[in-house]
Amino acid sequence: MPTPYGEWPSPVAPEDVAADVRSFVSVETDGDHVYWLERRPSEGGRGVVCRVPVDDSGADPTEVTPEELDVRTLVHQYGGGDALVADGTVLAASMDDQRLYRLPADGSAAEGDAEPTPVTPEPPEPMAHRYADMRLAPDGETVYAVRERHAGPGTDEEPQNELVRFPLSPGPDPETGFPDPVVVAAGHDFYAAPRPAPDGDRIAYLRWDHPNMPWDGTELVVGAVDETGDIRDERVVAGGADESVVSPTWSPDGVLHAAADPTGWWNLYRFPVASETEEEERAAGLALPTASDAEGLREMPAAFGVPMWTLGVSTFAFLGDGRIATLVTEGGDPSLRLLDPETGDLVDPGLPYSSFRPASVQSDGDRVVFAGHRTDAPSAVVAWRPRSAGTGPTRLRESTDDALDAAYVSEPEPIAFPTGDAVGADDATAYGHYYPPHNPDAEAPADAAPPLLVRVHGGPTSRSEASLSSTVQFWTTRGVGVLTVNYRGSTGYGRAFREALTGEWGVRDVLDCVNAARYAPDEGFVDPDRLAISGGSAGGFAVLAALAFHDTFDAGASYYGVADLRALAAETHKFESRYLDGLVGPLPEAADVYEARSPVAHAEGVTAPLLLLQGGEDEVVPPAQAEAMIDALVANETPYAYVEFPEERHGFRDADNVARAHAAELAFYGAAFDFDPAGDVADLDLLVGERPE
Repeated sequence: MPTPYGEWPSPVAPEDVAADVRSFVSVETDGDHVYWLERRPSEGGRGVVCRVPVDDSGADPTEVTPEELDVRTLVHQYGGGDALVADGTVLAASMDDQRLYRLPADGSAAEGDAEPTPVTPEPPEPMAHRYADMRLAPDGETVYAVRERHAGPGTDEEPQNELVRFPLSPGPDPETGFPDPVVVAAGHDFYAAPRPAPDGDRIAYLRWDHPNMPWDGTELVVGAVDETGDIRDERVVAGGADESVVSPTWSPDGVLHAAADPTGWWNLYRFPVASETEEEERAAGLALPTASDAEGLREMPAAFGVPMWTLGVSTFAFLGDGRIATLVTEGGDPSLRLLDPETGDLVDPGLPYSSFRPASVQSDGDRVVFAGHRTDAPSAVVAWRPRSAGTGPTRLRESTDDALDAAYVSEPEPIAFPTGDAVGADDATAYGHYYPPHNPDAEAPADAAPPLLVRVHGGPTSRSEASLSSTVQFWTTRGVGVLTVNYRGSTGYGRAFREALTGEWGVRDVLDCVNAARYAPDEGFVDPDRLAISGGSAGGFAVLAALAFHDTFDAGASYYGVADLRALAAETHKFESRYLDGLVGPLPEAADVYEARSPVAHAEGVTAPLLLLQGGEDEVVPPAQAEAMIDALVANETPYAYVEFPEERHGFRDADNVARAHAAELAFYGAAFDFDPAGDVADLDLLVGERPE
């Protein structure tokens, strides 16, 4: 008996989406163990460092950090580089106070046999000093890190970012407490990736300034390290205002490498010391490279780097035989490949992974470890020995212990569709993945097509990659098709594609989503009268703009979406406070453009039902954005629903909240498209002309 689309009985309940699903933030090796940081929605999104012996794939993971320690840094709000594992010691940022804590890497702290010891002083105001992206110098005692200092409440002063050094085992002074870290680089708006060389006498790092984002332009700096650990004789060896550098890494023999995009693509370069380096410089032990020393290892129209939304990014690692295991995104498809730096040969070993956590590629010389995503299996922490013939990758830890039965999995179909600066124009191409409805327990109606949900990634400088997503399967098992869009401005297709959104945010990205929704029914995928759009942050802005300025979609769900561009520029955090200069235009000169593209100023155009979901502690897109949109919807008597999550920040991490959001979105589409979802899903009342209670 056929079952209407949207009403199929699904094995993926709202509470299943996040309850037992772990996300992997970073992966490291130390000694004979692999370590990773995982976030657990079932524990409110708590960050936990875990480990397993690298040669024992059947071993149960050992928790390294105790229950009271939530490992997470708030540098740049997006964090990254939350923990360091080196020489049997873990250094981790605490979400509660943003201080760094040292603890043994053997799990004794999690067992209660050891206590985490703070190594950074208590800040003058709660969470005022934040640390990230730590690296231990070869002396085994000096730590270099990014520090972000906040002036405290009641001030408009912008946080100060800098590089600092401090001892791994400082020992508090009984009268003054822990010594303040020593600032070793300051004066620029942002810093990242302090990377001491293997010999300890040199260091590399990244820096950049407003209004650039790190994918617009960064500088790769190299300096000498004196006997105190301070940096001198600094020089820029790559990058600039219009060239981005990411993932600086020293080879085992002390040659600096990085991914840079002078050609418009992040390719790999190395920076050896030229033979004509001044004799006195060599005698002084500096031996620093210069910009003219850069050597491209394999120039091609593919990305060996990623946008540095988070700190701690590692996109390549060195093997003991001299090859480099590197991420490569070619034609929009990521893969992990092996590069011979001497010949330029690039080999694709055909690993069964469709995307990779960008902070995850590490190596102990023999093995490569990473966090990989597949379209037919859960994400996993993976170890792989490239030199072992016939040996495939080993999955050390999967993202869930209760994987969806493969019989229910909808596998994605890559699509490319025409788009442009006018709806229906075909002068540009955008990309995506379509996940068709799939459920062996349901018979599809022969006389109907399924609803379509267009899912829009955030950023906007980010991308949607093919993977087994519990959120996507939540919809496809119910008979709803899902199309994830990589609009112009997305990464992975080169700098020109990414910069197609320069000055055009809210126009080209939205048009690409609109044209994706029109393309799908034209190709016979879906019902043209049941088109929905959903997204978070910048994706939420696309939802609001698509409903305000176009009439293609029949419903929309905005997760912490931007409603007022001018307010966002004034209220958001430092990292993105000048992002809109490039995406929209500088203020006050472009004030009219901000007004013209802000959905809240054109809410009369929103006639389709709208669901708003918002975190109460969001500092990236503050709750005032949702409140302003609600006021406009009430004034225009547009049907809407609002769900607030008081303790969530930017992005929902608690399992109960993730379940509540999915249930609300399902009930919302049921009401909008007139279907009754299977299972126990609470009704969601649409409000018209009134505010929520």
